[in-house]
Amino acid sequence: MRGLFPTFVKHSIETSSSRTHNMTLHFHLLLLLLISPLLSSGQDLITDERVVDPTIKTVQINPGSPYPVIELRNGRVNLQFDCVGTDLRNFLYTIIHCDSDWTPSQLQNNEYIDGFMEDRITDISTSLNTLTDYTHYRLTLPNQNMRFTKSGNYLLIIMDDDNDKETVMVRRFMVSENIWKTTAQLSPVVNSRKIFTHHEIDFQVSHDGFLLSNPTNEVKAYVYQNMRWDRVFGPIAPRPFVSVKNKLSFDYQDSIVFPAGKEWRFFDMRTYNFRGPGIQKIERNNQTWQVYLKPEQNRSESIGYELVNDLNGNYTIENRTAGESFLQTDYANVLFILEQDQPFENEDVYVFGALTDWQLKPEFKMQYDDDSKSYYCNPLLKQGYYNYAFLVVNADTFQPSEDNDQEGNWHETDNVYNVFTYYRPFGGNYDRLVSVGGVDSRSKRN
Repeated sequence: MRGLFPTFVKHSIETSSSRTHNMTLHFHLLLLLLISPLLSSGQDLITDERVVDPTIKTVQINPGSPYPVIELRNGRVNLQFDCVGTDLRNFLYTIIHCDSDWTPSQLQNNEYIDGFMEDRITDISTSLNTLTDYTHYRLTLPNQNMRFTKSGNYLLIIMDDDNDKETVMVRRFMVSENIWKTTAQLSPVVNSRKIFTHHEIDFQVSHDGFLLSNPTNEVKAYVYQNMRWDRVFGPIAPRPFVSVKNKLSFDYQDSIVFPAGKEWRFFDMRTYNFRGPGIQKIERNNQTWQVYLKPEQNRSESIGYELVNDLNGNYTIENRTAGESFLQTDYANVLFILEQDQPFENEDVYVFGALTDWQLKPEFKMQYDDDSKSYYCNPLLKQGYYNYAFLVVNADTFQPSEDNDQEGNWHETDNVYNVFTYYRPFGGNYDRLVSVGGVDSRSKRN
């Protein structure tokens, strides 16, 4: 890189907050145009995962697990998040039952909720000995005030009670009955052009004890890569006339195929006492920490596969030098740098992964600096271990660029594929989640 720290660094730190604010406002305007009015109250219902309030950070469901999936009988959903600043906020929550495609189901609230239709978050703590002040909120479902009674897909809606119950955040989770059994495997890729770059998945579902009159209409499945909301294939119907001994086949050649991707880039800032992997410098001032990541380059044309035990694009929150992990875990502005000789024409670059909710977030959009010939962004992140990638998209359509892919696809990449099977018998009014299965591409390769 041309110089240890490019000329844009100081400017980035000073302008990051105002730039993020302006971009967030622009994002919210776009959001209002895109989402559909579905709530009877007149408020727009967001059916994908969103954090609408820019002060809300580090939202996690069931921390330590990348899969927001629980069992109907004894599972627990644990949501936690931070609200940056010193204000104590009054947040309400509710849940909405959805069909397999994440559209609200036909069920009335009292058909899937036992207890109150909405309730207040009361588990609230403040940060301890951190440069960035924040309030930490926790919520567990089911609880004594609200319990779900049906399997399926759910939206967890968080609302601001001080602002006309405006939605500030939406998270997805699934509740499974696990009464059927799914067996999945990685199959040889049929398309010769994708042999070294893609994964193909086949699976079978056993439905012992259930008599299906029309399986192709009553059963559907979805396959998620690493539980990413942007990498899902479905709905998939079982192959007709291939049911043997109460087992449905989902064996379609050259159909359930995913780009394999590459092991994720990563950095470790679980301590500010020394530089972890991926970090070149850590600074402290009176207001916050500043972490400078090592400059990165395009990896799509690199020769050979490099094994990395990553988190499949996820992250963990931890402060190695503190006891109360979440309350004593501080925030830092993290400077991402991608070296590029010339800016891309009519294309934008984003930092991408679970840290961005698998979305193109304004604060993770990178700017180009002519002096250092690099793209950069400087978002606020909580201490922890992070996976991330660089995503180049068309500036008009926001679709990923094939010509300027920064990561590449390697069939050796370790991915987890989760299969969700839904059952709606004739006359049923909602999709029951009856089975959750999956396969690890590395351990179950044929």
